[in-house]
Amino acid sequence: MASLPRSAILEDNSCFHVTWQCHNQDRLLKESWAKQLYYNLLLHYKDRYQIQIYSYCLMDNHPHLSGHLNSLRDFSDFFRVVNARFARLYNKHVKRRGQVVMDRFKSPMIQTDKHLLEVMRYIDLNPKRAGKVFHPDDNQFSSYRYYAHGENDPLITPAPSYLTLGNTPEQRQSEYRALVEHLLQNDWKNKQPYSSQPFIGNPDWVLHKSKQLDQIYQQKIANWKQRYRERFGT
Repeated sequence: MASLPRSAILEDNSCFHVTWQCHNQDRLLKESWAKQLYYNLLLHYKDRYQIQIYSYCLMDNHPHLSGHLNSLRDFSDFFRVVNARFARLYNKHVKRRGQVVMDRFKSPMIQTDKHLLEVMRYIDLNPKRAGKVFHPDDNQFSSYRYYAHGENDPLITPAPSYLTLGNTPEQRQSEYRALVEHLLQNDWKNKQPYSSQPFIGNPDWVLHKSKQLDQIYQQKIANWKQRYRERFGT
């Protein structure tokens, strides 16, 4: 999938889940200053590129973000600029050289508000699954406390799915806490493939989009073979 254009997965005016790994899966985001640096860059550039960040969680060797994009081109430019500046500033701070972001970031498309809410809770529980915290409340660099307790977070645009949970901030916070607690009491260990699959949504929609993606991939291979034959005559 990495060789496919991002436009084969995402489209203008759509919701996304983004993640990327640090080079060699090193824990380059482990220190609080590194997480704060990446957070500040997201905050600084999001409005310029018309990106809405609905939720996030900064792990030690990768971030998770969900949100909404207006323009696919602006979306790609946003993460290109943020990740490049993060790499440059990180290397300068620790006096190192080399790659920081391991590879092209993943950006599955999210179909509906319902699935967005599922992704948000998945993101919240990542540190718990990694054994970093006992409860999402304990994680400083995530959107959980914004949604669960109303803490101020200038990076966040309230997710549409969250706004349907109640008529008042208190109702929405209570309902969101209950949704996360339900997972904590039941299947918090269940790691959904939200990072490895290109589409997140209803099974029929995912199957349809996956077939379209496979057709694009097969056509790309056929075009490559044709160019190879034309060049080498075999």
